[in-house]
Amino acid sequence: MLSLKNILFFCLFLSLSFKVFAEDTLLIRKGYEDYYIKGSYLEILEDPHKDLTIQDVVAPLTSSKFYIYREKDKLPYIVNTNSAYWIRFRIKADSMPEKKWILENLDLHIDQFELYKPSGKNYFKKEIAGYALPFGIRSYPHKNFVFDLSVDTIAQTYYVRVTSRSHNPFILKVRSSNFFTFYALNEYYLLGMFYGILAIMAIYNFLMFLSFRERVYIYYVIYVLSCAIISLAEDGLGFQYIWSDFPEVNRWISLLAPLILMSTFTIYSKKFLELKVNLPKLNTFLDIIILVYIGIFLADEFILHLNWDFPLYIIPFLIIYIASIVCLKRGFRSARYYILGYSFMFFSIILLIFRMSGVIHWDDIFTVYSFNIGLVFEIVILSIALSDRIKIIRSEKEDADKQIIEQLKENEKLKDVANKRLEEKVAERTVQLKEKNDELEDAYQQLTHQSEEIKRMNLLLNEDNTKLEKNVKELSKARVMLKEVDFTEFGHIFPDKESCLKYLSELKWKNGYTCKKCGNAKFCQGKEIFSRRCTKCRYDESATAYTIFHRLKFPITKAFYMVFLVYSNKGKITSFELSQILSLRQSTCWTFSKKVVEAMKEKKKQGADYEQADGWALLVLDYEQQED
Repeated sequence: MLSLKNILFFCLFLSLSFKVFAEDTLLIRKGYEDYYIKGSYLEILEDPHKDLTIQDVVAPLTSSKFYIYREKDKLPYIVNTNSAYWIRFRIKADSMPEKKWILENLDLHIDQFELYKPSGKNYFKKEIAGYALPFGIRSYPHKNFVFDLSVDTIAQTYYVRVTSRSHNPFILKVRSSNFFTFYALNEYYLLGMFYGILAIMAIYNFLMFLSFRERVYIYYVIYVLSCAIISLAEDGLGFQYIWSDFPEVNRWISLLAPLILMSTFTIYSKKFLELKVNLPKLNTFLDIIILVYIGIFLADEFILHLNWDFPLYIIPFLIIYIASIVCLKRGFRSARYYILGYSFMFFSIILLIFRMSGVIHWDDIFTVYSFNIGLVFEIVILSIALSDRIKIIRSEKEDADKQIIEQLKENEKLKDVANKRLEEKVAERTVQLKEKNDELEDAYQQLTHQSEEIKRMNLLLNEDNTKLEKNVKELSKARVMLKEVDFTEFGHIFPDKESCLKYLSELKWKNGYTCKKCGNAKFCQGKEIFSRRCTKCRYDESATAYTIFHRLKFPITKAFYMVFLVYSNKGKITSFELSQILSLRQSTCWTFSKKVVEAMKEKKKQGADYEQADGWALLVLDYEQQED
């Protein structure tokens, strides 16, 4: 009877064992392409000392220490980063497979991932990949860890050894090669679109910087480039295509990229939100927070090793988010698009921090690529925010210009009112002056007794008037007959260069201005005094251009007087006499007087009227010369 009980117990135990085995084995069914290895399919063993080998693990004593992961909806992950973890799973097919199958680990940030494939009894073939190992050792040139599987109708046991410095989850998938190719191509295509958007935004805003010279654009470009570097490290494309032979770069980028992201985003945000003006105290507080975080980051990385920096990493981003809301409430309209774009980024950064620190272990596409998705939305919207910011600045400038115009109109009205009041005051003052004149007239009548003295004074005045009239007649005659006057008297009429140039400009353009180059009649002030610049072809014509004084080498006042002297003496004055009168070199006087004499001859042929007032001035115009 006892023997029968033992037999029944053994049969029951055997049946239960087969049931457990069936539950723990991943069954590949026909028509299915993709399987998760999670929940009860996984058996896990922690190796605290990292000294177990595959022979130790398959030994009965150690093999019995594996425990089945019973959480169906959660993924196992590395709890203790100082330990090695062994994973065991079984696979079999319900019929002979027609397709090739692969094992893919989706978390590419695991430092070292070793797959032990069954190759005979208690023999295993080792394949290896890892974020801390050269990319070229992988079986497949793919950003994730991909290995071939030998799927058969007989269950086969696989072992995986994992070590990492982060709390990485174990995201293991079994896929057909066809499905894997389809999935990988689509994934790379979408990542290509993602980096294309980043490149377009960076180039576009760099061109905007070159156009507007606004530093906020170059800060934005630097921020986009830092996001691209972080994304390359996060999705593994950088390791695959850029630094394949330098896995240590992964470590440094993973270490420094969050710090670079925070720094560049903070600099850009401070400039965009104009925190130095809008929130100066918060701007200073933000600088202090950044410096404190950098100190904690360095201390934790090189001394403490407590991972305190990840929870604190969110604080500067939170402060900036709050600052943008405060700026919007205070009327800074440019912050509206900024808040919208930043909301996507802020949420993705929170997910990234929680995932990297081991708080959450989700593996869906929105979690894995949360940073990329949030970054695309943020970068596009922030680019729109920059354009909106420029529009607002222009609108504010236009409003300011309108206010200035309105103020000018108001000032004009005030000026008219002031002028009207001033005219009234002048009229009142005129009446007062008239009254004073009447009083003076009365006083004059009262002074008639002084008439004899006044008569005597009148006689003296009459004598002076007679002399004055005589002098005026002589001066008039000297002007008409071109009688020679001295340089001092001549200097009263043309005392300096400015008066000479003014006289020339009035003489040249008394009948209106016409451009010598294009015939345009409109002009503005030229670069020299009394010169005129054509508004069409921008030709600048000086007052001396096309006159006898063009390219003069001595004072123009003396040149004026020399023309007068040569003309008044009908060209018969010598260069020696001119040199003595004007205190100039004889050669200079000879050269210029020769030009005057030639001009006189030419004017004489043209029938010039020498007897008119200022007849000598006819010599200075229409003189042949080169361009001014």
